[in-house]
Amino acid sequence: MRTRRLISALVGGLLLLGTLAEAYFQGFELYNQYYLMPKEKYGVLTPLRWQDVVFLVGFCLINVGLFYLSCRLLKYALRREPAVPAI
Repeated sequence: MRTRRLISALVGGLLLLGTLAEAYFQGFELYNQYYLMPKEKYGVLTPLRWQDVVFLVGFCLINVGLFYLSCRLLKYALRREPAVPAI
């Protein structure tokens, strides 16, 4: 039982750190590409296409899902066990 909780803490922590780092770096890159310096095509600034919006929504959904999974793993690993078993 203790081994499962230790593995859960390790995987949850690594997943949380990876998710936060990837969200930061990808969010900064998306900000630079689409909002700070919009794409220029044929001398005209082009707005986001529907594919770009779908990618942004999908990226956010996957990121939130991984964040939730890591939080659940850490919650399982860090929960307290009762000191005296209930009769």
